[in-house]
Amino acid sequence: MQMLSPKEVLLALAAKDKCCLIDIREPYELLNYSIDSTAIPMGDFAHAYPSLMHYAQVVLMCQSGKRAEALANFMETEFHAKNIYILEGGLNAWIAQNPTQISGH
Repeated sequence: MQMLSPKEVLLALAAKDKCCLIDIREPYELLNYSIDSTAIPMGDFAHAYPSLMHYAQVVLMCQSGKRAEALANFMETEFHAKNIYILEGGLNAWIAQNPTQISGH
């Protein structure tokens, strides 16, 4: 399982065709805080993954990183995914390090 810090994710996202950030939180959770990412709820991710396989890095993000770790483990085990990464510390870490890049609703 591969982790990336919020800073590493920002750098990776600069190469837009190589990295994508996926928010796996549920729709109701997105109402609190969100960042510039693609929202795919955890339960829908396996179905959506084939459209993301061309990315070198698919970075999963949840609130704290725990659900992202579980999903990454599932994708690596069941789908042999090699391009799955986890935003270390999740949205909580992102907010702490990049407070100007969030939007609250």
